Amino acid sequence: TVTCSVDYTGPYGVIMPQFETSRKAFFAWWNETKGKELGINVKVKAYDMRYDPSVVASTWPGILTGDKPIAHMGLGGPDVAALMKRLPKDKVPMIMSTATYGFIWVPNQWVFQPRPTYAHEAAGFFNWVHQNKIKDRPIKIGAINSKVSPAYVDMINGIESFCKATPWAECVGTEWVQMKPVSLVSEVRRLSRKKPDYIWISSNTTHMIGAIKAQKELGIHIPLLGATHDGLQMSAWASKDINLLEGHYDSGAVDPAVDLNVPGARIYAEYCKKLGMETAWNVVAVQAAIMELLTLRAVERAAEAVGPENITGEAMYNAMYTGPFTEEELLGLAPTLTFTKDAPFSTKDLKVKATTVKNGKHMLVSDAWIDVPPIPSWVKK
Repeated sequence: TVTCSVDYTGPYGVIMPQFETSRKAFFAWWNETKGKELGINVKVKAYDMRYDPSVVASTWPGILTGDKPIAHMGLGGPDVAALMKRLPKDKVPMIMSTATYGFIWVPNQWVFQPRPTYAHEAAGFFNWVHQNKIKDRPIKIGAINSKVSPAYVDMINGIESFCKATPWAECVGTEWVQMKPVSLVSEVRRLSRKKPDYIWISSNTTHMIGAIKAQKELGIHIPLLGATHDGLQMSAWASKDINLLEGHYDSGAVDPAVDLNVPGARIYAEYCKKLGMETAWNVVAVQAAIMELLTLRAVERAAEAVGPENITGEAMYNAMYTGPFTEEELLGLAPTLTFTKDAPFSTKDLKVKATTVKNGKHMLVSDAWIDVPPIPSWVKK
């Protein structure tokens, strides 16, 4: 049994159907193929944690005793806050698909994330800009974010650390705003006076859409860079108008669900049809899939090491360190990942993909994965 956190009653309820579809598709695919070959059937049991660390903390003891999971798939920051210090004692690894935060960038974690920090994901995009667009001077980076969450503040600390360590990148300022502001005209006007080449918004779709509308009201265009959770596809869903995103960007260490020929996309389509599910391929399904695939590939490695009948949480934990999880194993949905005990994410050969909207079409800026430049850790240990 693998358990997982979901959120049907909190802030992420709107995307849970896509998460659930991905989970059903990829676990059915694995159980019918590799699992059948190994004589293993992996069951998934979901718990609605409401994206609340207190709910995670209170539910976890019952999960441990009742389900005896070999791994837990987390949904985000509340799972980390509630469990990161418990997991080594409980000997259950947690695998989750969000990008990492600086405050968990410490060694000897039982948390595994296929993505680096949000700052790394943004830095990869700016590396592409440095190589292809602005080569002869520092790239000026502005930001819009909110102080309502420590994770949001951490993102800005990360991009500032990147700029301090990188001669071709400069942070020109951050506008701190409410989670759901009525208007961002004043903040965008103030930030535009600092002449940023790009504005990074890694908080939510309200801020992305609000910043675009503010620019239209001001008669300016400064390209925005979003993250996977508030980027072009998610903001197009929220606004119901992809044309609003024309000339803007997003970046993440996952496949952005633009190419339907990626192996993971083909398997998803096959099993959605087989299981009678109609959800289209999307970036939410991708984020869920890489967490699921990492978990299932670890099951394969644990079975090889200790035998299918002896798989425990500790065997799963050890399996994560047995060598690279290749892009092929991850069905093209993430670059090759190599975990060490130095960090909860793969720190070797970090790469991202970035997209834009051009002439109303959502498209990759580069077919190839883009290298991520180094960033010093910004949290004092």
